[in-house]
Amino acid sequence: MQGYAQHLRKFPLLGGLVDCGLKDHWDATSQIVITLILSTTPIWLATLLLVAMTDNAGYPALRSAFLSTIANGELFMYCTALLAPMFWIALDDPPGAGAFPSKKSHMFLIAIINVIAAAFFAAGVSGRHLNPTTILRLSTYMFCISLVLLYLGTVYHINRMQDAADIFRKQEESFSRRVRQHRRGGAEQ
Repeated sequence: MQGYAQHLRKFPLLGGLVDCGLKDHWDATSQIVITLILSTTPIWLATLLLVAMTDNAGYPALRSAFLSTIANGELFMYCTALLAPMFWIALDDPPGAGAFPSKKSHMFLIAIINVIAAAFFAAGVSGRHLNPTTILRLSTYMFCISLVLLYLGTVYHINRMQDAADIFRKQEESFSRRVRQHRRGGAEQ
């Protein structure tokens, strides 16, 4: 199994998953769910308000209200907002942390998605006529890809920071031990 893991680690973007445990995935999922709930508040709150202001409160009204909140490419803005911090996280290797897996491919895809999303959002805001169906589909696909990149980056970051936390804990224990010995007047061993 160890031989397969070495080969899988070399696979761009997904290779780092070999080293991530179930707790890493759980923590990443928890963080992303909370982030999505809070960051997409304008979308789901507007959807609920639109449905509340109509006489028809069934699924078609809910779907129509939801689509109206993202129909103009609003998800493009969410793509860039969700991925911008991940670009920095991939770029920075804090002391004691492991290297970010597939750093170059991760950063490259984030940069490409951010440029495309920003360009389409800017074109839509500038008043250019864009095909609404294409904008909705493209922004939805790019948002889904952004979520995958966000998930991968988050799980990789959580996994690599465990080493840093262990190092910090050991340094803290060593410092506490030296302080206790100093207070007792004993020499460090």
